[in-house]
Amino acid sequence: MATRQFQLSEDEIRAFRQAEAQTRDVRELKRLQAVRLYGTGEAVSTIQKLVGCGPLSPRQWAIRYKREGLDGLRVRWARGNANKLTDVQRAELAAKLRQYTPDQVLEPEVRVERGSCWTVSDMQVVVERWYGVTYRSPRSYHSLLHECGLSYQKAEKVYRSQPSAARVADFEAELEKK
Repeated sequence: MATRQFQLSEDEIRAFRQAEAQTRDVRELKRLQAVRLYGTGEAVSTIQKLVGCGPLSPRQWAIRYKREGLDGLRVRWARGNANKLTDVQRAELAAKLRQYTPDQVLEPEVRVERGSCWTVSDMQVVVERWYGVTYRSPRSYHSLLHECGLSYQKAEKVYRSQPSAARVADFEAELEKK
């Protein structure tokens, strides 16, 4: 069996422990712990059991650590999409969404869905207008709706309370007879 080439120094281990104590993201913590254990010579099978990762993950994360340092182990989306709005902007957005309806803020030609509830497409427009921010994923707008205390509900194309086309035709035929 080959000897592992990847070894962490005492200073690096200290830096890993400090990063583990500071992180608030579970996935990041898992990566930090796995690389620290891997760098101290712990068996991959033990790391798998302790951290809950696949057999190749500790080695891949160690390679990324060598290439990019501790930043390479951070969760990527948290640095990009999720933090485009500050906490103050998010609180302001939540207040605005509670205060106004989409009809009060947006022109009818801009809206994709009609109604008094905020939709993902409405959120895309107002976040861009108010803060100059555009997210890559619609899921980010779902998350913003949730953070603002609103629930995301997918709009249906057919309204349940609307009578069927056959009933409408029967009603119109009855009107013509009279």
